[in-house]
Formats: sequence, C-alpha cells, structure tokens
Amino acid sequence: MRRKFYCSLIIYVIAIFNLKAQNVPFESWATGINAGLYGIGIQGATSLSPNFKIRIGYDYFKFINNDTKEFDINVEYSGYKGSTQAELTETDIVFPNLKTLVDYYPVDYGIFCITAGFYIGENRASTNGLVKDYRVLAEFLGENPVLIYEDIIITPYSDGRFEGRLKVGNLFKPYLGIGLGRTIPRNKVGFKFELGLVYQGKYSLTSPNIDNLDDDWLNRFSEDINLNISEEILNWWPMVNLSLTYRIR
Repeated sequence: MRRKFYCSLIIYVIAIFNLKAQNVPFESWATGINAGLYGIGIQGATSLSPNFKIRIGYDYFKFINNDTKEFDINVEYSGYKGSTQAELTETDIVFPNLKTLVDYYPVDYGIFCITAGFYIGENRASTNGLVKDYRVLAEFLGENPVLIYEDIIITPYSDGRFEGRLKVGNLFKPYLGIGLGRTIPRNKVGFKFELGLVYQGKYSLTSPNIDNLDDDWLNRFSEDINLNISEEILNWWPMVNLSLTYRIR
C-alpha cells in the first residue's frame, strides 16, 4: 500500500510540474507562412498561456494590371462641347504590412480562437491614364480644353497623360477575426484557417491632374469601368487567411 501511495504521489507531482511548465509564458514557439487577402506572409508565434498566443509577422501583396480600361469624358471649351475617350493603361496595387495579433482560445488547447490585433503599413494603388486625341483637340481648339468626367475635372499633361495615387486607409489598421486551428501545433506541423475584418479607414486620392472630387466618385467610377470595388470594401477590408505552421519547441 505504501509503495502504491508513493508511486501515485510521484505521478501527481510530475503531472503538476508538467502543467506548470506548459503555463510558462514564451515556453512554446512556432514559425510559419500564410496566404490571404493581404498577400503572402511570414510569422512567428509564442504562447502566453494555454488560452493566449501572440503572433508577429509581415504580409506583402503586389498586383500589376496592364489591361486597358476605357471610359468616356466630356470636353468643354469656349462654348464647344464634345466628348472623347480616356483609358487607364496600368494599375499597380501594393499592400505591405507588419502585423501583431493575439489569439484567444476559450477552451484550453482547443482549436477555435478569437483574434484581435493590428496591421501597420501604407496600402496604396496607383494608375496611369491617357486621354485619346488630346493633342488633336488642343490644336483644334487652340488651347488646352477642360475635360470633365462626371463632376471630376481632369487636367492632363500636354501629351494627354494623367496619373493618380490612391492611399487605401490608415497606416494603423485594427483587426478582429475568428479562426480554426492551433497557433502553435501540438505536433510538428499544423494548419489554421482565419476569417475576419480589417478596418482600414478612409481612402484618399492624390494627383497633379485630377480635381473637384466628391464623396461618391469611386463608386461611380468603379461601375463605369467594371471594377468590383467599393468604398465599403476599402474601409472594411475582408480577411481570409490560411497558415501553415511549424512547431520549434
């Protein structure tokens, strides 16, 4: 009986020490790669407790579209009214973001988590455009004409080119989401799926060639060139993310 008692006591003590070791912050570590709507990224993670994990990483997305998008613009000058075509010849989108995210697991060592944190980076899009026959119009009218798209005034360069840069949201962007999978896998390799929203904030357009923008110009312009993007999507960016992690210890 005494031998059984001591054996049980030793097993109990070992279990307690193992449990306490698992509760030590920064005891477990993992690294991994991820892919989602902010691009491809790398991240490192550590355990704060059985319920809380923290991730720090970097995501990068770059997209270049050389497809031509055409739209009509009005031409006005000294009583003359007409129209011509303009085109967007190149669109460049870049999303570079650092991230810090905390995963909360309601159940110890479970697979469902609630994630909160933030992204830091200047998301931006730039485009180059061309007003067709601009030189011909300028020679015909004797002066550079006023070009109007909706209520937007376009003043291109002498060869008809114009450019714009869209800053998509703020530098600091809060994030909230949910996930399935372990931030630090029990085995060597694990997978995790994540779904959430990033609040990017207001967008802004800067250009030496464009003036008199109203609040709804982006929605109207997106409809005209069949671009599936809106003000709401830019403000509240949906996040879908899949990660592959490797447990270091």
